[in-house]
Amino acid sequence: MSRGKQLPPPANGGDLTALLRARHARTDDSDAPEPQAAPPAAAPEPARPSARAKGPAMDRRSWYMPKESADALAAALEDLHWSTRRPKHVIMAALVDVALEHLDEVRQRAEGGR
Repeated sequence: MSRGKQLPPPANGGDLTALLRARHARTDDSDAPEPQAAPPAAAPEPARPSARAKGPAMDRRSWYMPKESADALAAALEDLHWSTRRPKHVIMAALVDVALEHLDEVRQRAEGGR
């Protein structure tokens, strides 16, 4: 799972803090001090890019395919991943590159002329 986006705190964080503290303030004392609003928060620092943002651009796509083909692709991916110790996205890119180098063969198989 992802860790989620790192967002800066809300700009009105001080006012929110004072409001939440006021909810728990005693109301039976008439001389209880009014909660003071905190000074405005400083401008948040821009978020630093994560380590993933430094790598190549990635994309997730989905296609329907016969289960047998999907299982064979997944098995090849797992085998190459474990035998080379390379990340799966690197292996998948290599598999696609090889397929793209052999488009004529792919075309022949798709047209039924194995």
